[in-house]
Amino acid sequence: MAGRVAASEEIVAIVPARFASTRLPGKPLADIAGIPMIIRVLQGIRDSVDRAVAATDDKRIMDIVENAGFEVVYTGEAASGTQRVFKAWSLLGFPGDTVINVQGDEPLVNEDWINSLTAIPSEKDQVVTLAREIPAEFGGSPDSVKVVINDSLEAMYFSRYPIPHGADNLLEHIGIYSFSPESLKSCAAAGDTSLSRTEGLEQLAWLERGMRIRVVTGEFRGIGVDTEEDLERAVEYFNS
Repeated sequence: MAGRVAASEEIVAIVPARFASTRLPGKPLADIAGIPMIIRVLQGIRDSVDRAVAATDDKRIMDIVENAGFEVVYTGEAASGTQRVFKAWSLLGFPGDTVINVQGDEPLVNEDWINSLTAIPSEKDQVVTLAREIPAEFGGSPDSVKVVINDSLEAMYFSRYPIPHGADNLLEHIGIYSFSPESLKSCAAAGDTSLSRTEGLEQLAWLERGMRIRVVTGEFRGIGVDTEEDLERAVEYFNS
């Protein structure tokens, strides 16, 4: 597991998987070249973490995950993906020195993503996440979350709209976060703010509550599956 700050640290990855989705109902079970998306995600991370666990509100997802040989935790309802991760982590007994929240709609997640996150030391008031550079003309969709960073490589703001205005290239945020136990507790308890509700982005509440979000940039090729078109692209990728 190259890339870790300390090889002795335990890394637990939790994948929140909610069955209900406004645009793509049953998204975690969407078929991607013969394998459900939630299993694609778990397969992509299992060799680079100590535990890979799905966290869900639906028995159908639980059955699929268990039948594939992975751990799964029933969390019931949760207000956000991070709160679902926190619930699962609590039910597991608070394991790990680092807890990674891997979005269940990133079927191309892989070892490089995990290693890039875990190369940054866990800190009590810091979260680590990923971003990739995209041309500004590809950043218009609200499904593509953009981030701007400062000279310390920390997030200043996240938006569903192209930021900064007038830039030739933008940083597209990738839905994966690395937490220390302390920062996970703080983020799960952050609640909503006016900005987080307006943009529909929970990480804005973390920033407003004083959390630092370190952003690691790289190619990190992926397909965040939010629509039928995204799903078709993911299927095409795995079929090829």
